[in-house]
Amino acid sequence: MPGGWIPSVRYLIEELGADVNQPDHNGYRPLHNAAGRGDNEMILYLISQGGDVSVVNRRGQTTADLANGPVSRIPPHLNAVTLLMGLGSKNNNNCVSC
Repeated sequence: MPGGWIPSVRYLIEELGADVNQPDHNGYRPLHNAAGRGDNEMILYLISQGGDVSVVNRRGQTTADLANGPVSRIPPHLNAVTLLMGLGSKNNNNCVSC
């Protein structure tokens, strides 16, 4: 996305009041999506807005798990894993790509 995701997400949260911890039908929260992309800037923004790093999706995956390459051909984002673990996310070390 040109200019990154931050301006759009900031608008949704700060102007429209979107819930930073709202899950989709599979239990993925915005932090799961940011973690899966290795987007540390977004991770830190979402946490500053009340994002919960301890959430799990319907498959039991944590935010650190999503940063850790949970499916084939998605490399782990080690900086994001380290960041999320430091913030309290559990790492189940279930990297499928490793």
